[in-house]
Amino acid sequence: MNETEFEKMLMEKALAAGFLDCEIYYQKSRTFGVTILEGEVSDYENSDVQGVCFRGTYADTTGYAYTERLTAHDVDWLIQEAMENAMLLSSEEREILFPPEDSYPLVYTENPSLERLTPEEKIHAAKKMEIAALHGAKEIVSMDYCRLSTVCSETAIVNSYGLCLHHRKNHMLAYVCAIAKDGSDIKTGSHFWKGNRFADFDPIATGKKAAEIAASRLGAKSIPAGNYAAILDGNVMADLLRTFCGIFFAENVQKGFSLLANKTGKKIAAPLVTIEDLPLLENGYASAPFDSEGVACRNKAVIKDGVLQTLLYNRKTAAKDGVASTGNGFKPSVYAPVQTSVTNFYLQRGTVSQTQLLEDMWEGLLIMDITGLHAGANAVSGDFSLSAEGLWIAEGKPSYPVEQITISDNFYTLLEKISAIGNDLYVTPSGVGAPSVYLPTLAVSGQEA
Repeated sequence: MNETEFEKMLMEKALAAGFLDCEIYYQKSRTFGVTILEGEVSDYENSDVQGVCFRGTYADTTGYAYTERLTAHDVDWLIQEAMENAMLLSSEEREILFPPEDSYPLVYTENPSLERLTPEEKIHAAKKMEIAALHGAKEIVSMDYCRLSTVCSETAIVNSYGLCLHHRKNHMLAYVCAIAKDGSDIKTGSHFWKGNRFADFDPIATGKKAAEIAASRLGAKSIPAGNYAAILDGNVMADLLRTFCGIFFAENVQKGFSLLANKTGKKIAAPLVTIEDLPLLENGYASAPFDSEGVACRNKAVIKDGVLQTLLYNRKTAAKDGVASTGNGFKPSVYAPVQTSVTNFYLQRGTVSQTQLLEDMWEGLLIMDITGLHAGANAVSGDFSLSAEGLWIAEGKPSYPVEQITISDNFYTLLEKISAIGNDLYVTPSGVGAPSVYLPTLAVSGQEA
């Protein structure tokens, strides 16, 4: 039984069984992955996964049920399971289903040519990436990890009010991590590429970049504790933005888990700071024409010129504030409830290069990597204290690598004191992007002075 036949049978039988309304949420993904070690395939994956979430109004509340199979037997099982689950809930927990919106945007996130790649072509590209990393710097002694994967996924939402949505997307992710050694000093360096145009992927450049990063970290030393001028590399700023993006979620504000209550329309960041959520970005990592509740997605500025423009809403949190959903209600999986989530969440780029930022700073730190985000960042207060690595900048140029330091600040305060923004852009695999940013002062714990 295909998806369309399954959906039709399930909808008809559910309504006949006494459901006042119902919805079918369907997801399917096809994944290919290969890991290379010393020129050979050490791990291989080629899998298909699908799942269905059924929910509907029964006995004045909402019942849920899930399955991975699309058979006539599963239709009956879903209906019975959802009925039984509904009887365990009160009417206060009823969820409202909605008819379709008047229109939905077009967004291109699928490249058919990526689906035509053969396993052999992908394996060959992964091997080239490993070879390039091994020969990318004389200090490289071995590989820590080298993997290439492709994913094609589709999402469909159908309900009894006429909602009928479908979207497909695909991408390729190549990740490589090299190990450099100089005497007893050992460092790793990683780099990745993600996109859906295989022609844009350069396995040699990707591997070489990982090697260069690993080698550049050799010979690092700490510095005295103090307050320093600092530039956060794009990947560091993107990781911070990803970690603290929840402060912009209406549900966190409503629960007191964010300090942005009653701040809409007010200045919360430096005037040059604009942060956007861009679900309609063509071929963006997290682009989508609709969210998991069937709300049409739209591009929006969350902060514009330092002023908070909007929080991010799903239907439930929007109803509490008496506003419309921003189209940010997403399910992490078929089996998870709707949560608020960002899509392509970007700090807007500036106009100067990172090289120019370094020259303007003249002396200070370029922070290139941070760790400990899960334990060292407080998502409510905004405080963070994180292990970091980077480069000491003297006379506007890199002088030597720095390690064994901890940087501490507050994310809310950091947004206010950004003094310059680079024109580079780093995008995480989850779709959060940021350029380099200059901070006039950053607290650093290192060696005792």
